[in-house]
Amino acid sequence: MTRKSTLFGWAFGDPDRENDAAYVLDLKDAALRNAAEVAAAKGLQVLPATAVFTLVSEAETLIDGGETGHGKLVVRCTVDVAGPGAEHVSAEGPMNG
Repeated sequence: MTRKSTLFGWAFGDPDRENDAAYVLDLKDAALRNAAEVAAAKGLQVLPATAVFTLVSEAETLIDGGETGHGKLVVRCTVDVAGPGAEHVSAEGPMNG
């Protein structure tokens, strides 16, 4: 039996386009793809329909986007994952532990 856990996926874009719904949707898709790639690299599967998206603003959150996210529109996707060893993976802070 395997347990489930969570991990993050990320996408970065132009903050001036935050109100462009189609652009943000593309970033959400990219963040979900990133989460799926991270899961696959760990031998895990993303559980369907578990994605939760957060638009991260450096001015409005304690999340530090680091060099990659500085001055960017950041989309974080949190997903549930399952598979062997999933219980050892945890979406904490900005990284997957």
